Amino acid sequence: VALRNGDYGKAMEVFQAVARGPSYVRYTALARLRLADALFFQEQYDEAVEGYRGFIELNAADPNLHYAYFRMAESKVRSIAGDFLLMPPTDRRDPQRVWAALQLLDDFVARFPDSPHIDEALALRTKMAKTVASFEMEVARFYMTRKKPQGAINRIRRLMQSVPSVFRDEDTHLALAEALAAARDGQGLARACRTYDEVFPAGRHRAKVIRLCAGAPAVGAGAADAGMDSHGG
Repeated sequence: VALRNGDYGKAMEVFQAVARGPSYVRYTALARLRLADALFFQEQYDEAVEGYRGFIELNAADPNLHYAYFRMAESKVRSIAGDFLLMPPTDRRDPQRVWAALQLLDDFVARFPDSPHIDEALALRTKMAKTVASFEMEVARFYMTRKKPQGAINRIRRLMQSVPSVFRDEDTHLALAEALAAARDGQGLARACRTYDEVFPAGRHRAKVIRLCAGAPAVGAGAADAGMDSHGG
């Protein structure tokens, strides 16, 4: 009742007392879960993540496991949603927090496809995939401004491999081709040109990619040009 009424101090006192009981008592596990909920509703998201994680580790067969996984992932998202995007690019070298949130959501979706929270989780995963992509592409652009194209290449390739939805984003493919051209990676550029042609036969960046592909090795560039011409370019 105290938790529903927003009396979190009282609720936590009760739950802490119950949570100290023997593990085989049904309400002991539930009290641990509700302690994490109380932290979540007080917007203490980092602490809530650890609370849900502790419940998961100790109650692998509990029927509330799907709920704990979802709330843990949601707490992770909320813990970074406030100030993270306000930081300037030069201070955003470590993407571990956003990647961790995305990985928790991926884990929940894989484990509990039938959970009543699946639609919420999928919406959060889409949001976090966009956040991760924005983060990585901004860092990639930072590397390009510092004339470190290999750093940009590494970021973009990791992003495309780890977040499947990004593979359908034309701007990302263009950025990869530009970084490969700047790094004078002819073989890599040839492969990127062929992939772009296959995925975006009528892409809006077609002219730019054709110009970039001219710097690829003869076989790769020729294949890309021939493929593009065959689509009416």
